[in-house]
Amino acid sequence: MDLFGDSNDYFAKTRMSFGEHLDELRGHLWRAILWLFAGMCIAFFFGKPILGFITAPVQIELAKYREFRLQQTEAKLDAGTLPDELIGLEKPTPILDILIPRQALELLAKGQEAGKYAWKPEEGKTLAEGVSQVGPEDMIRLPAAFSDPVRTGLAMNRVMSKLNGDDQLTTLSIQEPALVYLKVSMVAGFILASPAIFWEIWSFVAAGLYPHEKKYVYGSLPVALGLFFAGVILCQFLVMPITIKGLLYFNYWFDLRPDPRLNEWLSFAILMPLVFGIAFQTPLVIILAERLGVVDYQMLKKQRKIAWFVMAFLATALTPTADFTFLMLFIPMGLLFELGLYIIKNRSRDELDIEVPERDEMVGV
Repeated sequence: MDLFGDSNDYFAKTRMSFGEHLDELRGHLWRAILWLFAGMCIAFFFGKPILGFITAPVQIELAKYREFRLQQTEAKLDAGTLPDELIGLEKPTPILDILIPRQALELLAKGQEAGKYAWKPEEGKTLAEGVSQVGPEDMIRLPAAFSDPVRTGLAMNRVMSKLNGDDQLTTLSIQEPALVYLKVSMVAGFILASPAIFWEIWSFVAAGLYPHEKKYVYGSLPVALGLFFAGVILCQFLVMPITIKGLLYFNYWFDLRPDPRLNEWLSFAILMPLVFGIAFQTPLVIILAERLGVVDYQMLKKQRKIAWFVMAFLATALTPTADFTFLMLFIPMGLLFELGLYIIKNRSRDELDIEVPERDEMVGV
């Protein structure tokens, strides 16, 4: 018979010394690192499509922005309100001679395709199949000029922008794409391995929790994951495009040419969904805090105005543009805050399986 033990001690069989706790923690951390490494190895083979998914919003908006700039210039051209530097260019160009193969003109006159031509090759070189060789003596000189070079240039710009990849993100060093690829693989690998990593952490923490505390965690995890992914999806597919449009508008306002960098955009594109995912945990935090007796409905109700002010400040600070983009974080946070208040107001503490003291009972101890 144990004269000193407590028969009601829930942790009697699992209690360990400080050194044993460290050994247990070390084992879980090493296994978590191995899971992370395995996730990175798998994600490494899918880094390109993952990177394409992350950069797609900014590339799409860049293409729309450049088309918008071209349309604005065309509208000014039609209205006669071009800037002075462009007005001076909208004049017929000097007449230049254009060389056209005589054979091409003959074929066109007969309603046939002009064909393909190349200058007579150097000695020892052969032309590709279907290409006719021509020399200066086979050419006809035709005088030509552009009557409206600005409009012609705008039309050519649409094509050249696609060929030059103007809608792509840029890098400032040759090693930057490789570093970005590794960063993407690390983040994607962590997300892929996160269930196993969190399980290792939970296995260590759960050993020190009571059954009712484990029950809270098990009940909260699905809700937390659902809220987190809801915030990420809202940010990726709604907030990000609008945010990019707002940022590009400042470039148009100041008449600047945007040239976003790959590395900078990657950091921004990872941070924003993470912020939204964490912000969407608001009702869950309120409910857990109320169940643990940290706050109650009356306290939160009295401080509601301050809470809304804090949420507005955080939404403004965490969103990058000075337009109304912050409302897309502020409004969901506010609604989720009110949802948390509604839940704790209508949930009686008698429903809990443990006895939680009132706040007044914990004051002055």
